[in-house]
This record gives sequence, structure tokens and C-alpha cells, in this order.
Amino acid sequence: MNAIPTPESPCDLDAVIATDLLDGRKARAFRFDLETRIGLDLARDLAKKPDNFFNRLVEAALELSGADSTGISLLDEETKSFIWPAVAGKLKCYIGSGTPRDFGPCGTVLDRQSVVLFLHPERHFTYLAPIAPPLEEVLLIPFYMNGKAVGTIWAVIHNTTRKFDSEDRRLLTSLSKFASDAYRIFIENGTLKSLLKKKGSS
Repeated sequence: MNAIPTPESPCDLDAVIATDLLDGRKARAFRFDLETRIGLDLARDLAKKPDNFFNRLVEAALELSGADSTGISLLDEETKSFIWPAVAGKLKCYIGSGTPRDFGPCGTVLDRQSVVLFLHPERHFTYLAPIAPPLEEVLLIPFYMNGKAVGTIWAVIHNTTRKFDSEDRRLLTSLSKFASDAYRIFIENGTLKSLLKKKGSS
């Protein structure tokens, strides 16, 4: 019998990754009208109000996915860490927090250059254990700048009554393109550094 992982003996990384499950689960219905409306709203907001765009984007991800929490992670090359400048839902109090580049879910996504679904990631990344409510499932999608992954858009389920599926992956992948466009604008207008220094409200 395998020992139960503890903070001193975390389980292996592969034990908390379950991306293959997405294709085996029954996908939710495609909500064309809602997705079209939100997509048009996001395109308008990106053009007219880019400074607040990441907040709008995570709120849209929350509405479309039916997740309990959503957020954006940006890689800070100077500190070698990820910052969460925008979070919606039950984890909103963690705005301004983040994870290490070399040991965390977002870093794993950038290393693998692909979508990753985690089940209770705190079993491996034990510093996530204090986060409340607990992280039942975490779905992360990378987004890119000139072909280089620079951050992730993510969604979290905090209960056992809902599971992520391939439709959630498709939706978040679609929204990640908006994240890439916004990131490019923040680079061009010089506001990226201020996003990386954003502090949480808690």
C-alpha cells in the first residue's frame, strides 16, 4: 500500500495531472449565443478599455465555464514567479498572489507548452494546501507572445458536483487568444510592469 503523501513527502507530479480525462467526459452544450455576445464585448473592451481588460476577461471566463474561480497568471522574468493580476470568483481575495516559476502549476504548463488539468494540485505543490476553498480541479491554458508562453488563464472547481470537460478546454483556449492580445498591448503601452506589481486586497 502506498503511503499517503504529506507536506514532507508530496506525491509525484504525474499523480496530480489528469488532462486525458477531459476527452472522456461528456461535454457541456455549446452556448453559441452567449459566447458570441461575450466575445464581441471583450473585443470592444480590449479596444476601448485595455487597462481593466484582464479583470473583464476572468469574469467572462467565470461566466462561460461555470467554474467557481478563474484567473490570469503572468510570468515575471525578474523574480522568476507568476503573479495573479486578475482573479474572479471564490479566490478573488488572492489577487496579487502567485506561484514560483520553477515549482508550480503554471510553471508546469509553460514547461509542457500545453493545456493541463490538475486534480488537487496541493498534493504535489504542498504550499497550495492552505488555499480555501480547496482546489478540486484546476484547468490551465497557456497564452503566448511572439510564440513564447508568457502566462496562463486558469479556472478552478472547488466542489465535487462539477467536472471540467473538453468544452471548458475549448472555451479557455479561445479566451487565451484575448489574453495574448492584451499582453501585447500592455507591452506596447508600458503598463505590464504595473500589472506584475499589483497587490492583493487581502
